[in-house]
Amino acid sequence: MRAHQLIHARARVVVIIYGVVLGCVGLMDLYRGLDLGAKGDGFLLLVSAVIIVGGGSTARRSWLPPVWRRRTDIAADLGMAGVSAWIVFRVQSNFVVQPTLVMTAAVTLSALLLAGFLLWGDVRDRPQRSLAGSAPPETVPDEAQARSTVRAGRVGAGGTLLAAIVALLPFWFTAHYTPSHDTPVVQVASSIESVDRRDDHAELTVEITIENKGKTPVTLLTSLYEITGTDIKYSQNPESSKNLPYRDITDRIAGSAARVSPYSRFPDPIQIQVGPAADDYAWIGSDEEVKTTLIVKAPLVPLYRITVDVDVARADRVKVEDRQTSTRALKYCDDLRISEDRRPIVHRGLFDQLTESDREAVTFWVVSGPSDFGDISPWWAPYPWNGASIQHAGHACDHAFKPDDKDGLEETAMVGRASSVAEAAMPAEPAS
Repeated sequence: MRAHQLIHARARVVVIIYGVVLGCVGLMDLYRGLDLGAKGDGFLLLVSAVIIVGGGSTARRSWLPPVWRRRTDIAADLGMAGVSAWIVFRVQSNFVVQPTLVMTAAVTLSALLLAGFLLWGDVRDRPQRSLAGSAPPETVPDEAQARSTVRAGRVGAGGTLLAAIVALLPFWFTAHYTPSHDTPVVQVASSIESVDRRDDHAELTVEITIENKGKTPVTLLTSLYEITGTDIKYSQNPESSKNLPYRDITDRIAGSAARVSPYSRFPDPIQIQVGPAADDYAWIGSDEEVKTTLIVKAPLVPLYRITVDVDVARADRVKVEDRQTSTRALKYCDDLRISEDRRPIVHRGLFDQLTESDREAVTFWVVSGPSDFGDISPWWAPYPWNGASIQHAGHACDHAFKPDDKDGLEETAMVGRASSVAEAAMPAEPAS
């Protein structure tokens, strides 16, 4: 208690400064936050600042009765402790060693400890102030009635506020919570519409459609289509099921259109054409689609196949910095030759910048590498393959290939992958 009395006056100045800083951050986000979540954080900070600054400054009024000064002190302490605990929770939920997060954590933890110490002292100071003060005057009937009226008014106001909160909860759940947590639903469809046989080659007409079937807009992080051709060795004498290469589809996830057949064998595929199915970071609204039509010149083979892989995320959770030109350049990452693009994710507001780590969206194509690291399959070439990762800024290039990093950033951004496979056969040679 002695330490509390010694630092009480100076500590109240620190409390007021802390509240003013919170108010400035909250006011900034309330007006300039990028979405409703950032504006909501700003509103909470602003309300907390009013409680902290209002309580801390009112308690310094000498004309205020001691009992009311004590109550305003406790209100300011509780407000400071509550908002500091909330900020600490936000920071620790994705803490990494970055200067901004370290500074925010240090300041907020100090504020939390100071608020706890002041609250402890203010609560324990009650008996001393009661003993030091004079005995309370006797309550006259009119004063008792007035106090009862005030209590009834407080109860009525509290009940009205509680009823309003209960009434607004379903509206908030329907209008904000549910839309902000809808999972992206993306459908990829690919088809080889026609195969026209020429003298020394075939001409394919290929269509790719990426459609947003969900209720929320999505960002198409990256996409890759690959057209291959495969010879088929057909036998009229089927092999015994015991001799079929089942391990080709059971030892690993071979993907769509993988198969074993007693009538056919599939040699290594021929890579015909590779490219993006759509622009990286394309915005696709609900019930909208991106459609691509390709004309492909291909060698004469019995079977053609197109595979499409796209990575998407909720558009409101992955907003990246705009760039006029692409930075996707080829480079080596250990034994892999990759094409990588890193884009910083924009913070939703000032409070988000202070409590969330600096993150980046990383999209990549792996174009070559060791044979045992590729997409091993008898039905398509091991390279290229693509992917996307949401990660803390500063990681090396190989971090994007570690899906088990357990940082939870992909889950938060609702990153998902959709694929499609389609085939078409070479038409028979016309009779002469």
